[in-house]
Amino acid sequence: DYFCCMLQFFTKKTFLIDTLGGTPDIHCHILPGIDDGSPDLETSRLIITKYIDLGFKKLYATPHTMGEIYPNTPETIHMALSKVESLGMEMDITAASEYMLDEVFEQHLQNDNLLLMREKYVLVELSYFQAPINLDQIIFKITSKGHIPVLAHPERYAFFHGKLDVFRSLKTKGCLLQLNALSLSKHYGSSVQKMAFQLLEAGLLDYIGTDTHRLEHLNKIAEIQLPKKIIAKVSLLARNNQITFS
Repeated sequence: DYFCCMLQFFTKKTFLIDTLGGTPDIHCHILPGIDDGSPDLETSRLIITKYIDLGFKKLYATPHTMGEIYPNTPETIHMALSKVESLGMEMDITAASEYMLDEVFEQHLQNDNLLLMREKYVLVELSYFQAPINLDQIIFKITSKGHIPVLAHPERYAFFHGKLDVFRSLKTKGCLLQLNALSLSKHYGSSVQKMAFQLLEAGLLDYIGTDTHRLEHLNKIAEIQLPKKIIAKVSLLARNNQITFS
């Protein structure tokens, strides 16, 4: 019985949401009808209601800006945000975007036409098929403009799995890394979860986001339980969210 009790003590798990609740979510797709996130205003209302229930106070709405697939601009994003604001909900929502690192992004960067988070932070992503050949060059162009690139969900790029040195290199070039909360479960598969834990263990991650596209994502996040050792590392990311983005 003593050993059972000790085993339970060492494997005791904590709900992830208790660590995330009060922090700003810097990655979510809650604006209606402009990407693969919320399809309409009613769905946006339901998702934001769930955020409020979970204790979130601030959201950065980051719809995709991606070539011809989601050709968003600051104008289309602000238009979608104004619809959400018309609901009059008790939530502080800031417009930003998750930019695919493609030619369209480079044009936006050149024309100073990016929706940034907190003046200088820009949320970026890579294709899941392959990294841009000129990735280092794009990161250099971003930082040369005085911006700080935040790479969304590094753990989800299968071509970088097991290659922690790639991320160490990106960080020396001024790129920060944002973990997806759902990657701490098997939501995207066990290889993504494993990579998330490796990046966490190596101390390479900077921020955490939910990457919520649907209500079901928040429901799943609310159920995630993790060992206290992992929660302690995640709480450092949540604290960074607070410091940088509150």
